Formats: sequence, C-alpha cells, structure tokens
Amino acid sequence: MARTAGRPTRSKAEIQEFRSKIGKHALEIYRLEGFGAVSMRRLAKEVGCAPMTIYAHFEGKTDILRFLWADVLGDMSNDIEKKLKSVVGARERLRAAAQTFVDYWIDHPDHFRLVFMSNNVTRADVSTFIMDEDTLAHFLMFSGLIQQVLPDELENKVRTDTLISGMIGIALCTNTIPDYPWADGTSMTEQLLSSIIA
Repeated sequence: MARTAGRPTRSKAEIQEFRSKIGKHALEIYRLEGFGAVSMRRLAKEVGCAPMTIYAHFEGKTDILRFLWADVLGDMSNDIEKKLKSVVGARERLRAAAQTFVDYWIDHPDHFRLVFMSNNVTRADVSTFIMDEDTLAHFLMFSGLIQQVLPDELENKVRTDTLISGMIGIALCTNTIPDYPWADGTSMTEQLLSSIIA
C-alpha cells in the first residue's frame, strides 16, 4: 500500500503541547510588552511556524487570551488544592484556601494583571469566559468551603462574593499601589475572613 503524502495526524497530546507552546510565547510577550504586542504574526515568528498554523490552533488573539486566563486560573487552583491536602478542619481549610489565593496573585503580579486587568478586551469576551463552568469552579470552590464552615447559613452567596471580591481587592491594591505601606496580605486576608465568618 502506498503511503499518502503530507504530515501524519497529530495526537491530542501533541496538539495540546503545541497550544501550550504558543501560550508560553504569548505570555512572555505579554510580560515584556503588554497584550497589545501579542499578534498572530509575531507568535508565528516566535514559535517558528506560519501564521496560519497559529490560526489552526486558536481562532484569534482573544482565544489565546482565554487560553492564558484558563492556564493561570488552573495554576492558582492547583496551588490551593496542594495546600488543602495537608489541612484538616473546615475553618482551617477556608483560611488556607483564602491565604493561598491572595498569596498567588501577590506573588504573580503579571498573572494578576493578565486575568483582572487586560486591556482591549470586550465585555462580551470576559462574560463568555467568566460564565464558563470551568472558570466559575475556580471561584465557587469558596462557596463550598464557606458552606462547610456555616452549613445552616442562607446568605452564603453574599459571603462568598464578599470574600472573593475582598481577596481580589487585597491583591489589586498590593500589586497596583506598591508604594503605600499596606498591612501584609496575610493579616488583611485574616481580617476579611473574620468579618465574613463571624
């Protein structure tokens, strides 16, 4: 039987590996020059392929941004999951998860800016990403943790939303106004938690 010409079909793992390679280069360009500098043509040059190859893996620049957001949020959630493996008790687990969340964003200011402060992104793009089930899971894990601490409370949505917005606020202030002498992130997170689960 004669062999057909062309490249062999790539496996899902190979496709995912190539997407990750593109994402890695996009993140590096973002870190050095901002998301405005990320383009399909530039990524193709960095990765060493034709621009159409990038389009075969991503619909466009916004699709790459969504990929990077998902990657960063996954990294943050993995940090929390690792931390929770060694923590026992509902309050201690909530405390550990909240501290790890805040620490992650303070320790990775570029990731914080990418996820929470990207320029030239439409509200529709953000809404589509935020309302995705996988994205919501990264934040709604706190709802489950609060539910374990306060199982009979009816207002846990308000508590969850307050905790999430407060934690993001701590990281935002620490990352964007570094010259102000903020209390340390651990103390502020502890104070936030105390007010929410009091």
